[in-house]
Amino acid sequence: MKTKYQIILLISFFLLVSCNKKYEVKDDNATAPENVTTDTLAIKEKSPKKEGINLFALTTRKNKDIAFVSLSALYPAVENDTLFLPPIEKMDKKTASYFIFDNKYRTRFLSKTEISETDSLFIYDYAKDKLTSFLIKNLKTAAMLNSRTSTENWPYKHRDYMIGFEIDTKNLKGFSPDYKNSLVYVGKENPFVEKQMMPIVWKKITAKEYPDEKLKKEYKKIITNALTGSSYFFETKTYQYFLQEYANSNKIIYARRLIVTDVKNQETEANEIIIDKLFYQKEDISLSPLNYSEGSKTVNQWTGKLFKNKPAVIFGFENASFGCLGISIIDKSNEEIYLKCDNRQK
Repeated sequence: MKTKYQIILLISFFLLVSCNKKYEVKDDNATAPENVTTDTLAIKEKSPKKEGINLFALTTRKNKDIAFVSLSALYPAVENDTLFLPPIEKMDKKTASYFIFDNKYRTRFLSKTEISETDSLFIYDYAKDKLTSFLIKNLKTAAMLNSRTSTENWPYKHRDYMIGFEIDTKNLKGFSPDYKNSLVYVGKENPFVEKQMMPIVWKKITAKEYPDEKLKKEYKKIITNALTGSSYFFETKTYQYFLQEYANSNKIIYARRLIVTDVKNQETEANEIIIDKLFYQKEDISLSPLNYSEGSKTVNQWTGKLFKNKPAVIFGFENASFGCLGISIIDKSNEEIYLKCDNRQK
């Protein structure tokens, strides 16, 4: 009898242990299982976004009251996409030329361009050294006809529009006329460095003072029969800039060769060439006038530290009828940061 009672106690003990293992106390700090479904939009908002330097231009509407930043380079038109634009055929011509997106189309735009409502739009005028910013959630998203579309193109197509953000010009006082020296960036943090850009003041030098460096093979054909024009020089604490002009048989300048070297102790070490680049006229590219040439106050060429996480830059040697001009990084990577401009041809 005693033995039978001991067996019953033993079985009861094992049953009790088994129950405790099956119903363990939940740990509030435990990690959720991998297959738990979550809000994908929330994950996208919190996940770190890879931030490249996508730069945009700032333009104005015809009435000059509204400035506009086109992001069409990131949001290309799709004609049959009903979420790209609201039905244009239901609008009149005037309304269809410029209109604000409602929440449905704005949400789609932000999603496709990977822009968050908590991002900011930064505008930096390097000539005036003026920086301002706006939270995306405080800006309206709009569609504006591009400059090559007229009322004769009615009914308008999706490809006739630029999509982007509008900014009241009252908030842009002190910027350069028509915002021609302004760069725009959209992201979490300001990428621009203030008070570091300077206009290049070219000084004429003799041809012998220009670096004796062999011309790259790809450039030889371009200036094979060219006449050698004037040579120029500019210097900062870090770099020396050399510019050589080339002219055709009519003595019209059509190419310029830029060499940038670093500044070293010339008594012990020769300066190293960092940039060797040829700018020349093409079908849609013309050369920009040199700064202060022929008594002009116009400034085109700029250099200095423009971006926080990049070396110094130089730009302003070309004008483009179509296409987007680049900003040259002064290092041996030959990196060019091209403006995400609206370069559609019609």
